[in-house]
Amino acid sequence: MDGNNLTPWGAMADAVTNHQENVSGSNSTNVSGADVSGPSPVLQQQITPEMVAAGYQPGMAPQKISVGDEGKGPKVPMIIAAVLVVIGLIGFGTGIAVGASLEDTFNKLSTIEYTTSIGDSGELTHDDEDGLGEEGWYLLIPGDSKADLNENNIVDACENVSFSILDEDGNDASERTARISCSMAGDDGTKVYEPYFDIQDHIIVGRICYTMEDEVGDSEHDCNEGEVLTVSNDAGVNMSVVDLDAMYIESGFVEELLTKTGVSVASFGAGCCSACGGLIALIIGLTRLGGKKPAKQYQFQIQ
Repeated sequence: MDGNNLTPWGAMADAVTNHQENVSGSNSTNVSGADVSGPSPVLQQQITPEMVAAGYQPGMAPQKISVGDEGKGPKVPMIIAAVLVVIGLIGFGTGIAVGASLEDTFNKLSTIEYTTSIGDSGELTHDDEDGLGEEGWYLLIPGDSKADLNENNIVDACENVSFSILDEDGNDASERTARISCSMAGDDGTKVYEPYFDIQDHIIVGRICYTMEDEVGDSEHDCNEGEVLTVSNDAGVNMSVVDLDAMYIESGFVEELLTKTGVSVASFGAGCCSACGGLIALIIGLTRLGGKKPAKQYQFQIQ
């Protein structure tokens, strides 16, 4: 190395120059010192894999390269759509599971603790302090709910038995306050209208003071707050009543009903919203799939 060129790259360049001057009759070339010496250490650190992939070669003459970025395609919207669809399915599944659990709880309710024997005549007091309506009572008599030997569509235990419900003034209140029926159901052979829960060896012959309002504000029966009703039959049959309002409340079914209904509604709502969002994201993804934007190009001048 000499005093003018203190780097090994300079020494290499001087050696090539001296060699060219000593060779007589040689033709001149277009190779410059920069081509031989290659990039300086600083420039070499600036060379990126993207520049090399674009065609840049260290040690060559000044070059112009282009580096492009990929335009956004349908990948992101498709991923979003998939995630939202999964969330929607989870929401629907949760709602269905909660609904099935609630139905199972209802079917397992027990009437035993809320059943009272009233003999062939007894009094019932309608209590509806909050004014929101009452579930009322089941009226039961002993018998087989599937028995109909003469096939007249009347449960055998109800044959030749008449029931009456009187108000405090002794007036007939049967039509106003109760639904009495001994008719059979159709194909399954069980008593119509009401679920039996765990009731065995008895027949549901009536529903008394069912005053819960329906969606339009009507109730099946008209029982006054504090009204005392006398229930009897003319055949001396021992009767029992099931306090449905007490069974639903004291068993915790009403509280569970409200909680699970809220969860079910929220789950179905989340499922619907997620499904709609997934559909929108899918449409966006399909749109991008059909019309992908061209990649942007950037040019660099490398010395």
